Amino acid sequence: MFALQSRIAAFLSFGMLTVSAFAQDAAVGDEVPRTITLAQVIEKGGAPMLVIVALSVVAFFLILYYFLTIRGGALYPKAFMRQAEDAAAVGDADALRTLCAENDSAAARILGAAAEHVIGDAAANYTAVRDAVEDEGARQAGVLWQRIQYLMDVAVVAPMVGLLGTVLGMMKAFAGLDVGVSVANKADFLAQGIGQAMYTTAGGLVVGIGSMVVYALFRGWVNRHIGCLELACARVIRCLVSQG
Repeated sequence: MFALQSRIAAFLSFGMLTVSAFAQDAAVGDEVPRTITLAQVIEKGGAPMLVIVALSVVAFFLILYYFLTIRGGALYPKAFMRQAEDAAAVGDADALRTLCAENDSAAARILGAAAEHVIGDAAANYTAVRDAVEDEGARQAGVLWQRIQYLMDVAVVAPMVGLLGTVLGMMKAFAGLDVGVSVANKADFLAQGIGQAMYTTAGGLVVGIGSMVVYALFRGWVNRHIGCLELACARVIRCLVSQG
């Protein structure tokens, strides 16, 4: 019976502290309308929120980098492909190899491997050349997939950091209840801890969900560009082998 009364008393005390904290916020809100800025959210979120902000900056620059590099103009430039087709049409493997060496695109690396194989084996047929460049093509595709995987890593890590901030905030909130100070100060500790927990949770979810959505878009984008890259390179290789 005594244990039950103690539990009820502890529960009522916690409820009074919580109500007191929200009452103080409401009183302040009645006097002056409160608007929370991003800087205040970051400050109240503590160290976990700083990590989440850093992850959001990393995600932003990754997205910008992907927009600049994962596109047809960077993977298989039209001007380069036209020059490569012209060289392949006359069976000039040396010119094709030189052209590929001067270009830094994924198509140049794949076609360069084909040109090297044709130069090394004058009797090479289409199947032999195709088999020779499959490894290089797979490597270039792997580079693209690995590149966007970093964005998925951010999407996984950000909510975990937010969860860590939630745990730290709740620890701070309940640790404040054990401090031998007034009820008002305990309410402040409780409000600060719960605030940190909520801010970091929301921040981690926003960054994680946003990164995951953009990753899904880039995944389809990479699939489409890999298909176009394969078609463009296969056309040049067929021309090269038929003239050889």
